[in-house]
Amino acid sequence: MPGESVLTALGSIEATVREHRGEAERTGRLAVPVVEALKAAGVTRLYAPTSRGGFGADPVTVSRVTEQLADWDPAAAWFVMVSNAVRVGAKGFSPALFDLLWGDDIDTLVAGSGNAALTGELVEGGVVVSGRIGFVSGCHHADWLLCPLKLDDGIRTAFIPLDAVEIEDNWRTSGLRGTGSNDVTLDRVFLPDVQAMSPGPGKGNDFCDDVLFRCPGRIVFATYVPLAFVLARRALEELTALARKKTPYATQNKLAHRSVAQIKYGKGLALYRSAYNYYYDTMQAAWDRAALGRDASDDEKADLYLAGVHAVQASADVVRLVADVAGTSAVYLDHPLEAIVRDMEVLRHHGFANEQRFGSVAQVKWGVPLDYPLMLR
Repeated sequence: MPGESVLTALGSIEATVREHRGEAERTGRLAVPVVEALKAAGVTRLYAPTSRGGFGADPVTVSRVTEQLADWDPAAAWFVMVSNAVRVGAKGFSPALFDLLWGDDIDTLVAGSGNAALTGELVEGGVVVSGRIGFVSGCHHADWLLCPLKLDDGIRTAFIPLDAVEIEDNWRTSGLRGTGSNDVTLDRVFLPDVQAMSPGPGKGNDFCDDVLFRCPGRIVFATYVPLAFVLARRALEELTALARKKTPYATQNKLAHRSVAQIKYGKGLALYRSAYNYYYDTMQAAWDRAALGRDASDDEKADLYLAGVHAVQASADVVRLVADVAGTSAVYLDHPLEAIVRDMEVLRHHGFANEQRFGSVAQVKWGVPLDYPLMLR
C-alpha cells in the first residue's frame, strides 16, 4: 500500500523519538531533532499527492504510522496530524496556492486550527486579518497557519505565514504537552487574495488525483485517532503487570485475584478490541469505495465519523476502567499509568472526537439540523 516505506523507515528514528520524549513534556513542543527525523522518515509526505513527491497514502497505513509513533511518544504521533491534516483538502487548492505552500519544499509544515474564525476586511488585492485562534498544534515548527476567516461576503480559509503571528506559549496542560497546541494572535495582517481561499465551483487543481483525494475528509482521523488505541492498549498491559504484583490495601491477595479487577479488565479488553476492529474496517471500506470511484453518501460519511469518535471515547472508557482498578498506582508520577491517564483525558476532549460528536452522527441519521457541518466534507 502507498506509504508503507514510511513504516519501514520509522525503525531508524525510534531512538531519537524516545530520547527526546521528556524534553517535549518539559518544553511543550517536540524537539527539533525529532521533527527533522520525522521529516526524513517521510511522515510529512503521507497525505501529499504522488505527483508532487508524496505518497498519497491510504488511511490504514497512516493509522499504523500513528500507532507506531504513539508507542514511543504520543506527542510525536500527534505530529502525523500536524504535518498531514491540511493536505487532505489539497484537491481544492488552486495550483498557485499549492505552489505557494509546498512548491519549494513538499515537507513544509502547515498547521491548522478550526477552533474559531478570524475576522477580516476586504481591501484592494486581498484582505486584512486580525484575531486570535487556539489549539494551533505544532505552531513552533510550522511555516504556515490555516484557519477559518469571516468576511462580509462569507467564510473563507486563510493561509497565514506564521512569522506574521505572535505565538502565546499557553499550552500548559495535564497531558499531551509536547504537541505545542498554543494560541496565536495577529493584528491587521495583509493577505493577498491567493491566501484567502473562497469555496465554490471551478476551484482546485488536477494534480491531486490519487485515490486519497476521493476519500471523505474524515480520513484525517488516521493521523491522530489511533493514538487513543495505543493509550488504551498500554493501559491494559500496565494493569496486567500490576495485577500480578500488587496487593491492594487491606487485602491479602494479589490484585489479579479480585473479581472487580478481573471484570473491569475483561470489559476494557473487549472495548479496545471491538473499537479497534470497527475503526480499521470502516477506514478500509472508505478507501475501497474511493478506489472504485464511488463518492461516499452523507450516511457513509457519518459512519466514518462514528468509527473515529467511538475509537477515542471507547479508548477513554478503557483507560478509566484501568485507573479505577489500579487505584493509587495511577497517580504516582513514576508509574506509566499516570502519563497514560493524563494524555487520554486531554485527547478525549478534542473538538473533532469528543462525546458531542456522537450527537452529530445522530443528526445526520435522523435528518435533523447538523451542528457540525465539517462531518460531511
